Amino acid sequence: MIVTDDLDGIIGELRKAGESFRGDIAQAGAGRQILLQDPSGNVVELFEYAKH
Repeated sequence: MIVTDDLDGIIGELRKAGESFRGDIAQAGAGRQILLQDPSGNVVELFEYAKH
């Protein structure tokens, strides 16, 4: 898992670079996350804590 304070910005940059995601942004009480697929097929979670 990679924690960020700018999930939307990172997703935008990765999409520009041609990276693939599994699904859309999911939101729960603790924050928001999306799954990034790396070139080897591994899944990496990108996570942003909820802002209070």
